[in-house]
Amino acid sequence: MVEIALSIAIVAFAMVAIIGVLPTGFQVQRDNREETIVNQDGTYLLEAIRSGGLGLDDLTNFVERITISNHLDRYIGSRFPVTGNEIPLVNGHFIIGMLSVPGVQVVGESRSGIPLLVTNEVTAMMRSISGSAAQRFQNQQFRENSFTYLVTSTIMPYVPFSTNVLARNRNFATTNRFEAARNVMSNLYDVRLHFRWPVNEFGQGNDIGYRVGRKEKVFRTLVSGRLMQTNGFPFFSRSNTRLTNLFHFQRSSYSSPVSAR
Repeated sequence: MVEIALSIAIVAFAMVAIIGVLPTGFQVQRDNREETIVNQDGTYLLEAIRSGGLGLDDLTNFVERITISNHLDRYIGSRFPVTGNEIPLVNGHFIIGMLSVPGVQVVGESRSGIPLLVTNEVTAMMRSISGSAAQRFQNQQFRENSFTYLVTSTIMPYVPFSTNVLARNRNFATTNRFEAARNVMSNLYDVRLHFRWPVNEFGQGNDIGYRVGRKEKVFRTLVSGRLMQTNGFPFFSRSNTRLTNLFHFQRSSYSSPVSAR
């Protein structure tokens, strides 16, 4: 009887230790799974923006909401049904076009000829594109159970130095290096995608906000080419107030180099 009691005590002690480790193991497995999904989705989205993809209509199943904010206005794109002045994300053309809005945008010119700039913040609420089917619920009733993350897209022109400095050096300005520097300033962009999760949504309508956890990952690349601006036609009429400028990279074409002043 004593031996049986000792054996039961040893087994019970081992079981308590194993049960205590299980939650940690499950959490590590969950973190690894989420990290893998973010790596796959980040690579996919980065390449979609980099190539200026227009036919990725499957993204409408995973992008819940895109918000473009600056000091002048705020544009919101969302899935159907839309309310108020929201922009319906009808296809991949709109999704990639909104995610490709540059961080600094010229919106006009002052009377003295000085460019008027705005700083855009582009944020997308998304559900996982890759991963198991259990994490990609399409039914609105079960969508809160899917893995979601918040993506901030930042596209900035690559301006390492001013050509004004180069223009003062006549020997350098007469070489092709000066023209190459001007071309880089006009056709090279730094693209960054900042993923943050987990995400909890609160509020309704245009007042929706997000509480974001501490997990994050950043993807960066350089894109050479022309960042073309479009206006969303022919999907909407010219009088539609919900329109926002859309942008797409065209890596096969280049704009003329900026002129030194």
